[in-house]
Amino acid sequence: MQNFLTTDRRSNTLPMFPTTQAQIYLESLRGRFEADGFRSFRTFNFQEYSAADRGPFGTLDVLNDEVLMPECSHELHVEQFCQVILFPVMGAIEIEERGKEPKFINAGEVLFLLVSPDRHYTITNPYPDEAINYLQIRVNDGPFLSTPMSLSGINISFDLNEKNVLLPVRGYHGSSAHLYIGQYDGRAEGIFTSWNADHAAFIFVIEGAFEVQNRLLERRDGLALRNAETVEFEALSNAAILLVIDLGFVKDEN
Repeated sequence: MQNFLTTDRRSNTLPMFPTTQAQIYLESLRGRFEADGFRSFRTFNFQEYSAADRGPFGTLDVLNDEVLMPECSHELHVEQFCQVILFPVMGAIEIEERGKEPKFINAGEVLFLLVSPDRHYTITNPYPDEAINYLQIRVNDGPFLSTPMSLSGINISFDLNEKNVLLPVRGYHGSSAHLYIGQYDGRAEGIFTSWNADHAAFIFVIEGAFEVQNRLLERRDGLALRNAETVEFEALSNAAILLVIDLGFVKDEN
């Protein structure tokens, strides 16, 4: 059972509305894994990391914050068919599927991939003297995706020079997860409206600090929300970057 904080929106004079449920995922409580030239910080349970209240949030199975040292590589493979989203935060990554030409993904781009257990990828830091940082997101919605589907991946660009607005970063048509990202000036406010019937969203602070639904979130903190048709937020620092993952297929695990 997940440990959700609950805000009751009912009144004595109005019809009953669904309650908004929220769970904070603090950066300091993430799982940590290290290997030669590689570090991974896990928001959700992943491989050897297992903790209470850190199971998947609907179809969002994995949100790993990963670092590769100069010219180091890391193998990517999955145990079940799923969508993998690679999101460079600092620097660029090179990803190569065995037997195929490598892809180069810059900061300001996101790669959406459909991956099965028989397909193995290598993620490489192409720089000789700089570490790179990227997010690895896995969404368990492969069977629900609509055609056409590009098994070679979909590469989407965005421009954070357009400030104080959430920019849509959409991959596969029919996916249960839609990404939005924005860079905000200090004290700039925003409202996000969920598209899905569950009104479920996962909020992740990439840089800076935000107040989201009256909760303080700092760098690399996350917030899972259910029954939240609108999400209000305010940037508490300059050049603060917010990632919103709007999710369908979220089951009530209480």
